[in-house]
Amino acid sequence: MTETKMTEDGKYLARCGQCGTWVEVYPAPATGDLFFEALKAEFQCCGRQQGATFTREKDCLDFH
Repeated sequence: MTETKMTEDGKYLARCGQCGTWVEVYPAPATGDLFFEALKAEFQCCGRQQGATFTREKDCLDFH
């Protein structure tokens, strides 16, 4: 599983499984549920195509 992190300034980073370099990626929406959204990104490093998954909490909406 690829190590991932989201920075405070809104960047998504994935760590190469071979060399350990953090690569900025641009994920697209995948699946989700009521409270969480899943995002997936593909990136290439060390000549290998790799994938990363991010999960973030959805903003709570007030329906009053």
